[in-house]
Amino acid sequence: MIPSRRLVLICAVPVGLALAWVVVPALMPLIAMLDGVIVALALTDALRAGATVEVKREHALVASVGKRLEVGIVVRNTSTRPLSLLLSDAIPCPEDGLPITLTLAPGETKRVSYGLHPAGRGRYVFGPVIVRWSSPLGLWSRQASLPGAAGDDLFRVYPDFTMLRDGALRARQDERRLPVRARRKPGGESEFERLRSYVPGDPYRHIDWKATARRQRFVTREYGQEVNQNVVFLIDAGRTMGANLGELTAFDVALNAALAMGDAALRRGDRVGLLVFDREVRVWMPPRGGTRSGARLLQGVYDVFPSMHEPDYAGAFRHLAGAVRRRSLVVLLTSAHDQVNAAAVSAVVTALVGRHLPLCVWLRDPALDALSRGQGEGTPYDRAAAAELTRWREEALTAWRQQGALVVDCAPDELSSRLLESYLEVKARRLL
Repeated sequence: MIPSRRLVLICAVPVGLALAWVVVPALMPLIAMLDGVIVALALTDALRAGATVEVKREHALVASVGKRLEVGIVVRNTSTRPLSLLLSDAIPCPEDGLPITLTLAPGETKRVSYGLHPAGRGRYVFGPVIVRWSSPLGLWSRQASLPGAAGDDLFRVYPDFTMLRDGALRARQDERRLPVRARRKPGGESEFERLRSYVPGDPYRHIDWKATARRQRFVTREYGQEVNQNVVFLIDAGRTMGANLGELTAFDVALNAALAMGDAALRRGDRVGLLVFDREVRVWMPPRGGTRSGARLLQGVYDVFPSMHEPDYAGAFRHLAGAVRRRSLVVLLTSAHDQVNAAAVSAVVTALVGRHLPLCVWLRDPALDALSRGQGEGTPYDRAAAAELTRWREEALTAWRQQGALVVDCAPDELSSRLLESYLEVKARRLL
């Protein structure tokens, strides 16, 4: 039971008279009578302040990062008197539209709504719905914390679907801009698809000499795309992947790029798997194909976040080697900031080259790059250190290329499209 502002103001009257009693002692009977009346009214109003309210929360079980999620609350007044309600909600992320004021007649039901704005992916849990109403005379306020419907307190926030679709659209545009020899869909030697004009860069062994003689120009044989190949993502979820690269962490940048590339691989008939690791394997999804595998990837990683542990690259490789025997395109997404981790990545690349095709992504830090070029705030010592780190990073990437790995080196906002380009190039050049 909470005293209202009205009760406080009423109680101020006898307090003022009590001050005047020092000068006019004859006011004492009036003060005593007034105190009795106020106490009687307050007690009577408190006894009549009880009411019963039922609430039910309604919302989608899945949302996207940065997209407004509408939450509806159905409120029913089951008491015998009208109620003026102040409605709030124990929410897990920023909102708009709370608190809500509404009036309900006895037995009346109304639905109100407000919006949530999830700033990050993950699993979110609602608290109780908080309802406050006034007593009949308005001297008291009652407050109750009411649970929503059973099973209604949880919703999942996935990465922004629109962003992933935009990444796939950019990939298709990039694919159309590639030359014919890069965007054709090559396949096995016996999987003939069609004849077409020769394009510089096509293998000479694919030239159809009979058709060339008939048409008096070079004609080449084109083969169907190989499908059911493995693409496996190894995503570092260790300490350095929690660093912010603009609005997102390095881990979120890597995860969004992996999901966009995985969607492209699934649409082309390949099988996609994913391994997330820090000092241990945290998520492992074996390579699978099919239209439902994209949803499987999202559901498996939407609530995974980077930890403060150092990544165990060797342990992740051992798990991969034991689980995947077939030659695969292995995409390693990491951010090594010291010699120890860089050496560990080099050892993993060396081991991968013998059995798989490694594609290594070492996420760039735009702030570090700008500082190394003399831009942004920083002392000369900061710029010198940034330049040294940038030089060391370039040397490490060159070493990985020399070991036989493919390397993607770009700004975070370009990673999704660059990964998709690399995947298309791997398919076009039959590197798997």
